[in-house]
Amino acid sequence: MPESVIYIFVFEGLLAKVLYFCRKNSITMEVSISVIDSSILWEKSISKRQAIKEVSDAANNLVASNDYGESIEKMLVGLIVVESVYDDFSKPRRPRYTEHKETMAFGSIPIVNHKTLEIEIKLNYEQVLAAEDEELKRIVASEVLNTFQNLKVPKKVTDFDKGRFVADLDGLFRQMFLK
Repeated sequence: MPESVIYIFVFEGLLAKVLYFCRKNSITMEVSISVIDSSILWEKSISKRQAIKEVSDAANNLVASNDYGESIEKMLVGLIVVESVYDDFSKPRRPRYTEHKETMAFGSIPIVNHKTLEIEIKLNYEQVLAAEDEELKRIVASEVLNTFQNLKVPKKVTDFDKGRFVADLDGLFRQMFLK
């Protein structure tokens, strides 16, 4: 992914416009896979989060070097890993696509979502807790791949080559994690 220097100005609203300009003129797509809800103790989850980050980095490197269309610039894949007693409170939401949205975090930090697809995946708590690093990478890669294979892309996403994306992701994950 090409590196860019972004100057941050203190003038209200200008940062959002600078970030939007840099994002708008970006030529690559990004993928981020991370845990968004977990009941695993932090001490036990550090190595698990690192294993998940390796799967995320591999997927991100794949999309950075390929063109799958212009409708999606960022994919956020959130993993939910909670005990079964919390199942009713932690259900994955349907995929969401944001064309463009500017919000303010903490009242003054602008956040810009532009062409972002958000997907949530629920993983089996007991499997994740018992898995060592390599097994966890296999579980995450398998679930992410399965989710994308069955994904119904939102109607607003008009220019995205899902078939090629899934085929490339399948090849990458089979080579690296699904041996």
